[in-house]
Amino acid sequence: MVEWINCELGNLVTFQRGHDLPKISMKGENFPVVGSNGIIGYHNEYTTESPSLTIGRSGNVGKPFIHYGKSWSHNTTLYVKEFKNSDPTFMYYYLITMNLSNYAGGSAVPTLNRNHIHTLPVCVPKELSVQQKIGHYFKLLDDKIELNNQINDNLAA
Repeated sequence: MVEWINCELGNLVTFQRGHDLPKISMKGENFPVVGSNGIIGYHNEYTTESPSLTIGRSGNVGKPFIHYGKSWSHNTTLYVKEFKNSDPTFMYYYLITMNLSNYAGGSAVPTLNRNHIHTLPVCVPKELSVQQKIGHYFKLLDDKIELNNQINDNLAA
């Protein structure tokens, strides 16, 4: 039987604010620069280890994005600096279900504060191996959907 635990999001991951990098300063093509809408460019340096899991901090607030490699996490994101007995792929899919945009503050430009989301209550499988199996299953489904979309695009062309 799978044991689930109730805890705070901050017990599973530590979010850090991304780093400023103006478009004009992006040089090289080694590492993707991840903004609140996904990949916005490429750079020759990285700020985030693999896999890099980000959520939109401003702009497209609360939307999770995962890149299975090193990346530069832009200042429009919060990135996971540390996974604490949590599987990155599982956490990506779990964060999708949390509707983090509901926790944005500010009136003109909504912004997500990492201190506010670290305290959110969550319920997750206690065993890392169970999280890995769940994350792997959902990634397989996403990979299959992507492959089917590519096939459909080729057929349409």
